[in-house]
Amino acid sequence: MTTRVILPAVEAAALALTAAAQQRPVPPDPDRLVDVSLIRLIANPDAFDGKRVRVHGFVRVEHEGTSVYLHREDYVRALSRNGLWLAASDVAVPGSREAAVNNRYALIEGRFSAKMTGHRGMWSGAIQDITRMEPWDFDRDKK
Repeated sequence: MTTRVILPAVEAAALALTAAAQQRPVPPDPDRLVDVSLIRLIANPDAFDGKRVRVHGFVRVEHEGTSVYLHREDYVRALSRNGLWLAASDVAVPGSREAAVNNRYALIEGRFSAKMTGHRGMWSGAIQDITRMEPWDFDRDKK
């Protein structure tokens, strides 16, 4: 009879411990890649500061101005706040990853910094420690 009473109590305690363990918040992994829009990064920079991010946008490689913008038009109209500075080479040497994405839409992966805003603080943040830069050739108008 004692066994019949103890076993359900042990099972209940085990279930309670399991439920409590599952409810503990899991600390965020700073190395987990977050797929995010440039709009969200610009609007909420502190929420993504120090996180690895993946973004898409128009890339321009130039002296003191290598950056990724929401749209090509933002680069043309010098709307640097609509973009992020890229901690990458400011020269598009043929065959380099910078040359592959210069003046094109591209996918960029790296660590976002809300505090680093590029040359003369002109951008809304920066992407540093870049691990991936490649052209984004998707075009719905092409048949």
